[in-house]
Amino acid sequence: MRLQVHEIRLTDHDVWRSAREAIPVQPGLLVELTAGGRSGFGEASAFMTDRYDSSLDALHAALRRVAPTLRELPADDPEGAFAALAPQLAGSPFALAALDVAAHDLAARLAGVPLWQRLGARRPAALHSSYSIGLDEPAVMVRKLLERPGWPAYKVKLAAPGDLHILQALREHTDAPFFVDGNCGWEPAATRAALGAMADLGVTLLEQPFPRDMWAEAGALKDVSPIPVYADESITGPQDLEACAEAFHGVNLKLMKAGGITPALRMLRAAREAGLGTMLGCMPESSAGVSATAHLGPFVDHLDADSIALLAVDTGTGVVLDDTGRITLPEAPGTGFEPDFKAPAFTVRPTTAGEAGWDGEELSVHRDGTALASVRIRRRPLPGQAPSDAFRRLDGPDGPAADAADPEELTALIRVAITRAVAEGAGTVWLRTAHTGVRRACRTAGFRPLGGTLDGTPGPDGHGDVPGDDTPAGDGDPSSLLVWKANRSA
Repeated sequence: MRLQVHEIRLTDHDVWRSAREAIPVQPGLLVELTAGGRSGFGEASAFMTDRYDSSLDALHAALRRVAPTLRELPADDPEGAFAALAPQLAGSPFALAALDVAAHDLAARLAGVPLWQRLGARRPAALHSSYSIGLDEPAVMVRKLLERPGWPAYKVKLAAPGDLHILQALREHTDAPFFVDGNCGWEPAATRAALGAMADLGVTLLEQPFPRDMWAEAGALKDVSPIPVYADESITGPQDLEACAEAFHGVNLKLMKAGGITPALRMLRAAREAGLGTMLGCMPESSAGVSATAHLGPFVDHLDADSIALLAVDTGTGVVLDDTGRITLPEAPGTGFEPDFKAPAFTVRPTTAGEAGWDGEELSVHRDGTALASVRIRRRPLPGQAPSDAFRRLDGPDGPAADAADPEELTALIRVAITRAVAEGAGTVWLRTAHTGVRRACRTAGFRPLGGTLDGTPGPDGHGDVPGDDTPAGDGDPSSLLVWKANRSA
């Protein structure tokens, strides 16, 4: 399978808030696996980066690490691909999930069947999602509900269990059940004191009120709660299921946290055997990820797959979520997701997709849909070296276009170019530029000035690739080179 990577930035209609955080813009990656003229897609959010090692830099590093393995894996065996990739990505669940989802999507497309059918599910019927109302002023939360009337359930973020006035204000406008999410921010005694009132206000599910490490308190709450309590942050993998069965009534799984479809299905089966209720939720993600989640709807009791309803920009089209929360899956193989590379959600996109005759692939960085700078990935050895497929040269970005891009955008462009080059088999990526902003972006992405001999081996002075500082001697010299090597962390 061939790996391609696209950087994305998602924005919601309203800033998303919970008891834990506020998210104005959510960066991430769209992962594409290709074989047999078809592509499968997965998604990874740069979300809760410290906990899930999911920063953009970490996600790229993880994908580069497994690129050689991916090139050798068959496209019709996603379960086998997971077995090969999981040990290498044990600390990178979001990267693993993106690849696993893309592999399942690709296999189903190659087989010409919808993903749910390849997974052995019954034909999805009457799938619905709850609608999430982020934490805000009560009037704003009411406005959000009024903008989405008629959904089967509303998932309400509350900063504290005593914020019953918010539920009361919302209850004036709907008879639908409430799922309340504490996002690990509640205190046990106050939670127990509010249970009766929440039940009277139509709360039918309570999600993760306490921090993950408060297992004893969660178990005590389960014993007295008239409302089913579901784990979210407390369930990150199969190793948590036994503890969750003791401390919760159900679990809310998310494909990114689980590591993809393959482990999620195993966890869902084990959860049912343990007598747990099941829900599938979503991280901050686009139609690429939500479309995959929706195909697993027949396996769960509840779907919370509404993140695409919150988006101001999306990465493409896939599952349809109507104004009443009804989910319609595309009549197409795989997940049915189709990317729109011209959409504003794409920060870095391919500009030569489908074009013949190009000497290397071109990528461009965009802001609000406007192209700023581009780079072409060419098969070129270092000067004076024999031709080798293990080398790639980056041409550009440079000139006024590079001047228009800010440091973060230039870094994104270079970072994606490295990963795309490594996915094609490169162990060394190099470029030559005198542009100060580009050179700084290259340093941020892991390039180093070349010292010693051209191949990076130590020269007469005993030095090879020299890290240097931001302004080493000759930094503005266009004849000097910057080099990235696969055996060096970046």
